[in-house]
Amino acid sequence: MKRKTFVTALATAIMMTAVVPAAFAQTGTQAPVAQQGVVAFDAQAAAVSALKADAAQHGFKSDLSDLSYVTTINTDAATYVRYQQTVNGEELFAHQVTVTLNKAGKSLLITSDYVPNLVVEPIAKKIGENAAEQKAMVALNATETNSMNSRKFGYVVEDGKAVPSYKVITHSGESVVESFVHAENGKVLKKRDLNQHATGTGKVFKPNPVRTAGSATGLTDNLNKDSTALTNQLKAVSLLGLDGTGYLKGSYVTIKSKANTFSSTFAYNYTRSSASFEDVMAYYHIDTLQRYIQSLGFTNINNRSIVVNVNTSTQDNSWYTPSTKDLTFGTGGVDDAEDAGIIAHEYGHSIQDNQVPGFGATNEGGAMGEGFGDFLGTTYEDSLVSSTTFNACIGEWDATSYSSTTPPCLRRLDNNKVYPGAIVGEVHDDGEIWSQAEYELAKAFGRDIATKLILQSHFSLTSSSGFNAGAKAIKAADTALYAGAHATQITSIFAARGISTN
Repeated sequence: MKRKTFVTALATAIMMTAVVPAAFAQTGTQAPVAQQGVVAFDAQAAAVSALKADAAQHGFKSDLSDLSYVTTINTDAATYVRYQQTVNGEELFAHQVTVTLNKAGKSLLITSDYVPNLVVEPIAKKIGENAAEQKAMVALNATETNSMNSRKFGYVVEDGKAVPSYKVITHSGESVVESFVHAENGKVLKKRDLNQHATGTGKVFKPNPVRTAGSATGLTDNLNKDSTALTNQLKAVSLLGLDGTGYLKGSYVTIKSKANTFSSTFAYNYTRSSASFEDVMAYYHIDTLQRYIQSLGFTNINNRSIVVNVNTSTQDNSWYTPSTKDLTFGTGGVDDAEDAGIIAHEYGHSIQDNQVPGFGATNEGGAMGEGFGDFLGTTYEDSLVSSTTFNACIGEWDATSYSSTTPPCLRRLDNNKVYPGAIVGEVHDDGEIWSQAEYELAKAFGRDIATKLILQSHFSLTSSSGFNAGAKAIKAADTALYAGAHATQITSIFAARGISTN
């Protein structure tokens, strides 16, 4: 939670069109024509003739024996004949050839993905379809199978070889993913999301108007009204991973709000007087944070489309709900979703609950959760301003409605509190001990290394872990990630806060 009313919460495609089976040779049984039209020539015969004539240029076998006829499409302008490359009679996935014929049957163009002279990788024993599907599901962290899943044996090109593999189409939640699984060892060779995605445009505070303006002077909430001073702080951004519906719903964020923001052109350029502005803020900053986490090598931390309830509460507070695993941002004071630091802080709670379900069962654990949220929010704010800036303040814009400090801050990460004397039993206050230690890691090693150490360490914790366990876990993470290269400084940083790493 953003404010000090924290209650420990343990409460609870687009699919690729399937290829017509490759049961039709260049001569022999005629495959169904995909679109009928008046054709005064034998399209397949004309296509075969063209392929053989250009076989040397494209590397085709002279007899075209590994090209299997798929379909013919007739239009008013031209005829298109498609072939599938095969290996040992099985599909070589994603490698096809099309022949474009004019109205007289003359070849206008050959488009080819054909791979000549392929060496086939041998395997001793082939796993079954069900085993391949399970391997794909595990790699995607998907726990439930779906009757729409499909599996097909064939070959993929890897390092110049035809590798026996299964193509597995996996439906899990709202994701539709195509995975290629090695037919012997079960390794997932590659995968891709088959859902349609769109990139939108929008305007946001990045991270907030106080940081980008340099001070809070002249910046007032004024009941969400626009002002020249605030509008001048808007930044144009790209909104990645949108699902193409026009709503702010994508790979890592699903916005639910009273505004129910929609754009058929994927343009979401609002000022703060619009209720949709906070929707764009929440989408952009959470999506950016998840992409950052994945750029550090973590693809299994909160890798989902999190539901974010924007402006659905009138409280001057925001929170993560473990039972529903969604986020809620309130509108009291400055709307919480107008400040990237606040957005990131709440996303931090979701991250920890994803890594350690039920985390924060003790006061120290709760303080660690608040401290990590402040670390995540502050370093994110810093990164959007300068790679070398360490401001030690979170939520400057949000705090203009209640803070009298300069700059206004929800909390600071440089109060030099020392454990255990500074413990007061309130998780936000006590969290300043933990957040400063983590922030000092970023100042010592840089944001990327510090964040990697902290995220890696979370996997070692339990729901009841406290400061000492957390510090030891960070030191262990350094051993795992960097062979202990930062151990001495880690010990010193936590010692300054009164926390042992032993």
